[in-house]
Amino acid sequence: MPERWNRRKRDLGVALWVAFLAASVGTFFLFGIVDPSELENAWMEQWDISRKLAYSLGFGFLFLVSLLASGLTTFMQRTGPRSGHATGTGSRPPPEVRDPTEDNPDLDIGDLK
Repeated sequence: MPERWNRRKRDLGVALWVAFLAASVGTFFLFGIVDPSELENAWMEQWDISRKLAYSLGFGFLFLVSLLASGLTTFMQRTGPRSGHATGTGSRPPPEVRDPTEDNPDLDIGDLK
């Protein structure tokens, strides 16, 4: 049995799979509404592309956009704050609260109010 994938390989696999599924659904809806032959007549007369090439380019564009979004989401989850951040029980101790007059003896506490 092959070895288990490390975290980076798993993240890449999940990002690729999610991007593929999102691009598939997006292509289904996009070309369910828009016919590639109508696009060719509208604004792509200078290029001679077939219907299959239009479908492929549409899927490729949606796949790249979905891959960017999926990869960015994975990156943000992996580099976000550690668990316990919201409750204040993270990996760092809470900061020490000191009296401001310790550092500045000329400071009158009435000036802070």
